[in-house]
Amino acid sequence: MNEIIKMIIVTTFICVFSAALLGGLKEGLNDRIIKQEDLFVRGPAIKSLLEGSPNDPLTDKTVINLNGADMAVYPWIENSQVKRIALESTGQGGYGGDVTVMAAIDLRSDQISGIEVTQHKETPGVGTRVTEPGYLNKYRKISINQEIKLGKDVDAISGATKTSTAVADGINKAAQLVSKNKEYIIGEIKKSKGI
Repeated sequence: MNEIIKMIIVTTFICVFSAALLGGLKEGLNDRIIKQEDLFVRGPAIKSLLEGSPNDPLTDKTVINLNGADMAVYPWIENSQVKRIALESTGQGGYGGDVTVMAAIDLRSDQISGIEVTQHKETPGVGTRVTEPGYLNKYRKISINQEIKLGKDVDAISGATKTSTAVADGINKAAQLVSKNKEYIIGEIKKSKGI
């Protein structure tokens, strides 16, 4: 019986020590993980969405606290004015789970200027069709001051309605966030960049 108790104590100690070590390692590497995701996951989407920007939106990334949550915003700054921003949002309800989109918003016209899907777990050949430029371009020039409705503003992809709904949800969340907080977001970007 004593041997079993010793084994339980040793095993518990090893598990607690390993969990603490892994937690500390994750926390210590968190900034590096975010930089790698910016470079290899978000970076290509941002470069595509904000192509032609006179500044480097990745370098000028601004983290803004909205409603108690931190949000990364990638700005297009020209002549000391924030002309466009790109931000990431997650839409719920996809067939394979949540779908994360990067939305670019033109702050002068209050319209969506482009969309890229940055993360998904959708079925290849079916749900992944939402990542195709032909589909994503349908969201361009839609006002951020309205809710995007599938079937009215943009058609869902046949056979991938759940995925299309998740993309629309992510875009709606990003658009509403900017619509409600536009001046605050612009102010925070200018403050962080000393403009």
